[in-house]
Amino acid sequence: MKVAVLITSFNRKQHTFKCIRRLFGISKRELDVYLLDDSSSDGTASLIAESFPSVNIINGSGNCFWNRGMYKAWQEGSKKDYDFYIWLNDDVVLYEDSLEELYRCSRAQDHRAVISGIIECKNSRKILYGGSDEYKRLIKPNGNMQNITFMNGNVVLVPKVVFNNIGNLDPVFHHDLGDVDFGLRAKKRGFNVLTTTKPVASGESNPQCRVRLQNSTLRKRFQKLYSPLGSNPFINFHFRKRHYGLVNASIYFLFQHFLNLLPDSLNKTVFGDRYVVK
Repeated sequence: MKVAVLITSFNRKQHTFKCIRRLFGISKRELDVYLLDDSSSDGTASLIAESFPSVNIINGSGNCFWNRGMYKAWQEGSKKDYDFYIWLNDDVVLYEDSLEELYRCSRAQDHRAVISGIIECKNSRKILYGGSDEYKRLIKPNGNMQNITFMNGNVVLVPKVVFNNIGNLDPVFHHDLGDVDFGLRAKKRGFNVLTTTKPVASGESNPQCRVRLQNSTLRKRFQKLYSPLGSNPFINFHFRKRHYGLVNASIYFLFQHFLNLLPDSLNKTVFGDRYVVK
C-alpha cells in the first residue's frame, strides 16, 4: 500500500519538525512525505532536510499559503501512483492510532470515500475541526462515521479512486475554501465525505473573522478582505457560483462589500457578534 502525505509549512519549523517526527514514529507502513515549504525564513527546509532526508521538499514562492501550497505538494506527489493521499496540517498532534483509524474508515467504504479526521483541543475534549453538517454545525464524534457537508482539511485521507475522479485542489483558492470545495466536489461525483469515528489528533483553535476586520480603518478592512488570509470576494464568487449558482454568488459578492463599508457600531447593531472574532 503506497501512501503519500502532503504538508505545507511556513515559518514554524518546530511545529513542522514535531509533526513529521510524530508521523514517522506512529506509522506502521512506509510513507512518502511531500512538504511544500513556502519560503520560510526560519530554516524550516534546512531542518527537515537534515533530520528527515527522505522527505521530498518543494520550494514555494512565499505566497502559496495553505491551499496553493497543498496544491503544489499534491501536484508533485501525484507524479507517482499512490493508493492514498493524506493531507496533514503541521500544527496537529497525531494520536498513536490515527493513521490506522483513517485506513479502517476508508476500508469500511471500500476505499471510495474521503475521510476527514476529527480534531479536538489538546487541553480538553472540545471538538475543533473535522467537518460540519448542512447547517454548519460542527460534527462531534459518536462512535460512527458521519456525513460531512463542509469539510475541514486538517487531517484528511483521499483514496486513489477519488483523486483520479476529482483531481487536485483548485488553485483558484489561495488560503482557505479549497478543502470545503474539494469535499463538495467529491459529493457531487457520488463519493461520501465522512468523519472518523473518533478524534485522531489534537490541535489549537484559531478563531478569526475573515470577512470583516474589526476596530480598523475602512482602508485596512478592505486590505484584509482582499488578502490571502481574508475572504477575497472574487474567490468567494468562484466558490459560490460553482456550488450555489450565479445569483447566490452575486448577492454575496455585494454583501461582502456592504458589510465592510459599515462602521463598527452599525455592524454591531445590525449583525451583533456574527462578524466579530469570538
